[in-house]
Amino acid sequence: MTPELQEKLIQKYPDQFKGLNYIECEDGWYDLLDKLFYLVQNELGRRIFLKEPLEYFCWIQIKEKFGGLRAYAGGSNDYIQGSIAMAESMSYNICESTGEKGKLRKQKKDEMTGEIIPAWMKTLSDNEAERQGYAL
Repeated sequence: MTPELQEKLIQKYPDQFKGLNYIECEDGWYDLLDKLFYLVQNELGRRIFLKEPLEYFCWIQIKEKFGGLRAYAGGSNDYIQGSIAMAESMSYNICESTGEKGKLRKQKKDEMTGEIIPAWMKTLSDNEAERQGYAL
């Protein structure tokens, strides 16, 4: 993610970013992450209201792996873990590059021969898959 978008999220949700300052995915998942952090922020506020705060919550790592979002947090609860699972699942339908509707791509076209070869897995829109040389 670009430094500008990362900083925007960190400034918007400072209580969640006590040690993590680098999000390892492309900009297309910005809105998905913003929604996840919003849900987490609401839960953190709810826990404070109930006088049962999650004092040690923080993001440990946020990245792309095998074409999907992976978000690891410390000091969370079942609600936050469920929110993370939902966001991770949704990431397989959102282009990591553009934020448009996407799907998991596992094969790439060889530029010289046009043959299909195994490739790094990415969730991409049809247009982005074609631009990056992934099979449709």
